[in-house]
Amino acid sequence: MNLACVVLAAGKGSRMKGCVPKPLIQFEGRSFLEGALEAAKGANPDKICVVVRHEREKIEEEARKICPSCVFALQDEVPGTGRAMECALEVLKPSLSPDSLILASASDIPLLSSCVLLSLLKAHKESGAAATLLATKVEDPFGYGRVVTSPSGEVKGIVEEKDAGEEEKKVKLVNASVYAFNAGALLQAQGKAERKNAQGEVYLTDLFMMCKKSGKIMASLCRDPLLLRGVNDPCQLLDLKRDWERRKRRK
Repeated sequence: MNLACVVLAAGKGSRMKGCVPKPLIQFEGRSFLEGALEAAKGANPDKICVVVRHEREKIEEEARKICPSCVFALQDEVPGTGRAMECALEVLKPSLSPDSLILASASDIPLLSSCVLLSLLKAHKESGAAATLLATKVEDPFGYGRVVTSPSGEVKGIVEEKDAGEEEKKVKLVNASVYAFNAGALLQAQGKAERKNAQGEVYLTDLFMMCKKSGKIMASLCRDPLLLRGVNDPCQLLDLKRDWERRKRRK
C-alpha cells in the first residue's frame, strides 16, 4: 500500500454541548465527517481508516454512506489522539510497508480540502522528512498547540495549550492537526509515548516528535488559516460560519 488516510473521529466532543455527535455536526450542508472523508478521498489513498469510539454506530453508519470502502479502528479506553493513531495502525499494519505514507487529520476541520492534503503530501515527499505537520499562523493562537521551528522549517517542539508556559503561549505558529508520516517512522514510535501531560492523554504530537529518531521532522506552512480552523465549541462554530460567509460575499 502506497498511501493510507486516517480520520480521527473518536472524541466525545463534550464542549459542543449538544446531543449530536461532534463528527455529525453540520457545516455548509454537510457533516464534519463528510468534509473530512471527502478531503481524504481526494488524496487518492489506497485505504481510508476512520477511528471511532463515542457513538460509534452512528459515526460508522455516516462514514459508510460517504465512503463505502473505508475501514474502522475502535479506540480503547486510553485517551488521546496519539492512542487513536495507534489503534488505526493496528488495523492498517497488515497492508503497510516501511515505504508507505500515512495522512492523518482530525474530523473537526470543516474547510479542510483535498488540495490542502495533497499540498502537504507534496511538501513531505520533497523534503525527505520522516514526518511533516501542517502549520499555520494565527493572530489568536488560544487553544492550539504551538509549533517551534528552526529557520529551515524543522520542528523543534510542539506544546499543547494546557502545557504551555507564558512565553510559549505567545507563539503564533500553530499545529493544524493534519500530518503526513512515513509509515516506518510512525511504527517505530508506536507504543512509546507517555501520558505525562495536563490531560493525561497520549498525544499524537508526541508520536510525531518521536519520528525524529527516523529522520528530520518538518512543518509545512499553509498561508490560509481559515481552511484549517478547527471547531471545539459552539462559539468557534459560529465564528467560522461568520468568517466563511464574509469571505464568500467578498468573492
